[in-house]
Amino acid sequence: MRYLRRSIIALIIHLAVFFNIERLDIGEENLVNIHSFVYVLSLIAVLAVILLPFFRKRPVWVSFASWGVVYGVILLAFFSNWALVGLNLYLSITELVLLLIAVWLAHQVSLDLQDFEQAVINMTLPQVSRQVRSLNDSSDEIQTEMVRSRRHRRPLSVLVIKPDPNSINAAIHRTIQEVQQAMMTRYVVTSLTRVVSDVMRRTDTIFEQPNANQFIVLSPETSATNSGSFVERIKSAASEKLGVDVICGVASFPDNALTFDELVREAEAHATQQQSRSLQTKAQTETRSPVQTEV
Repeated sequence: MRYLRRSIIALIIHLAVFFNIERLDIGEENLVNIHSFVYVLSLIAVLAVILLPFFRKRPVWVSFASWGVVYGVILLAFFSNWALVGLNLYLSITELVLLLIAVWLAHQVSLDLQDFEQAVINMTLPQVSRQVRSLNDSSDEIQTEMVRSRRHRRPLSVLVIKPDPNSINAAIHRTIQEVQQAMMTRYVVTSLTRVVSDVMRRTDTIFEQPNANQFIVLSPETSATNSGSFVERIKSAASEKLGVDVICGVASFPDNALTFDELVREAEAHATQQQSRSLQTKAQTETRSPVQTEV
């Protein structure tokens, strides 16, 4: 949000100077005489770069080339006898530079808006590639899967997935630490949900637990051993796309428990054990580092 505010302010300041630059005359001499079409073209270029996905999804040089060519075509088509003569050449260069600066600032605003929109999307947890269901409202579906597994004596796995708190860095003021940490954790959890939905199977189902900052994946026809490859895909995707570590606790029916609630408790206990081992590994690494440095 801070970067968006700065980029908008910078664009407003530039446009204010640009649209009033002809007032910088000294005495009776008219130092700068911008063509009227340049003002209109600059306004159109700024709005197009900010609003049109074509420019937002491409590097800034594409915007430079596009609007630079438009400016050159208009200038040569209607002012060819004026544009490249004496002092007028420098004025043409000035117009082009001011136009491209406006385009660059608009491009920055567009990128910051895109980041802000993505943050809002992640915070509100919209529909992902497969619908994320609320755990509290899915008891019937869960019981159906449990009954089917019991009747046909087929395995079923439950994964409790949550981000590792040690990998979420938030250097913030103490008075707002808890609030911002909660927001950061929620952001990572919702982003992680999107990542997991991209790698899970069509038969798997995600249930969110917002109060616990975690979510549960129900995997029919999957034993705890077979869940290993799925867990590795989740960890790899989370590390690559989000830059965070993931804690995954697994429990399977009927090896670890016979009811869904018991499976969830077993998976959470497994996740807690993994988190403890992660803390121990981190502590051992930090303890060894000074020794290695001295050597």
